[in-house]
Amino acid sequence: MNEVGQILVVDDSKSIRERLEGILSPEYRVETADSGEMALAILTTFKPDLLLLDVEMPGMNGIELCRRIRKDASLGFVKVIMISSLVKLDERLKGYQAGVDDYLGKPFKKEELLAKVKVFVKLKAVEDKLFELNNQLSEQVRVRTAQLIDAEKMAAIGRHTAGIVHNLNSPLQVIMGNIQLMAYKDPDNPRLTKLSNASEQMKNIIATLLTTSSLENSAEEMDVDLNRVIRSQIELLKSHPHFDPGTRIELELAPIPMIRGMYVHFSQSIGNLIKNASEAMSQNPTKWLFISSWLQEEAIVIQISDIGHGIPEEGLCRIFDPFYTTKPLTAAGKQPTGTGLGLASCKEMIESYGGRIVVESEMDKGTTFKVLLPST
Repeated sequence: MNEVGQILVVDDSKSIRERLEGILSPEYRVETADSGEMALAILTTFKPDLLLLDVEMPGMNGIELCRRIRKDASLGFVKVIMISSLVKLDERLKGYQAGVDDYLGKPFKKEELLAKVKVFVKLKAVEDKLFELNNQLSEQVRVRTAQLIDAEKMAAIGRHTAGIVHNLNSPLQVIMGNIQLMAYKDPDNPRLTKLSNASEQMKNIIATLLTTSSLENSAEEMDVDLNRVIRSQIELLKSHPHFDPGTRIELELAPIPMIRGMYVHFSQSIGNLIKNASEAMSQNPTKWLFISSWLQEEAIVIQISDIGHGIPEEGLCRIFDPFYTTKPLTAAGKQPTGTGLGLASCKEMIESYGGRIVVESEMDKGTTFKVLLPST
């Protein structure tokens, strides 16, 4: 949408073109054409808000030019006023059928011209804004629909996975039982100690997966312990195949109030932020993840910090935009991938509880996300 209205004057009379340009140029950007053919050429680069057209011109007349313009979708809602000495009803009807918005008779008065131009330029601006808002709404609907479809798919996968994970408990118990028997006979065997530690870790992962899956599949609101959510998401992160076990993870979780809501909203939001922080350090030789929680006045604060590559200044204002991401959709090896929907979903879910997310970042030093939620 143009800040200054743009007008194209099309008339084969030089004196009329000059008069119109003289009247309009103090307030608008004006281009002129002496024929329909010249007007079409100008319209390839100049996108006016309003056309002032003469009816009778050699070659292509104003009616035909209007028809051609209305067939060109790239011109959008361009408004058309026909300037003509032909004021008969049948002539006007021909123009309206071709797409003319209004008529101005010759000879015209300056005051009437300016009044009509002002109305139609303003109308064009409103229509452009409505078109933009409609596109934004359509995009939001499309994104939200895709999120809901993905959420349903993930829920189905989660239910299926929970069943598989539950069935792993039985063979794991057999393994752990036999390790204990062998350790009883050979208590100083370091290999058995490693097997015992690994099986205990697997047991904890299975328990976390089953508990998280059960809570996330609940459709009811509950009192959610955010510190528990953080610990669960850390355990799930450790079980991810791309997680670097050399990552140093520090937790400083102070007592904070329960928050009422859907468990899945908080587990997905916090889990996404923790996962992003871990992935931001994928190329770092040293990895350090610091997560803390505390009560600040009447707000619950959860802070997630990394020492990753950081976010460039131009990206900070866009990171919560749907589909904005610096990660590829697919990649070989352990390179992180993304769709650009994770942070957008986090922001939407946290804000639905009256909260907000604040981000600070410095290139090559790291990033900190703060989640602030009302404590009452």
